[in-house]
Amino acid sequence: MASANSPKSRTRSDMAFYVAIVGGLLLGILIKKVRVGLLLGLVLAAIIVFTGWIKTKRSR
Repeated sequence: MASANSPKSRTRSDMAFYVAIVGGLLLGILIKKVRVGLLLGLVLAAIIVFTGWIKTKRSR
């Protein structure tokens, strides 16, 4: 199992961050509100980063 600071774990978290932003943008384009989509993407990315941070804090 990979540790929280391994390159594989860091790559996964970065990928999740980017996917959340792109997903929010696509959602925004689909509902014709790009600003709302960007905001949703940033919120999703912040939630992913926050939960990842909590997970690493608990595993110590």
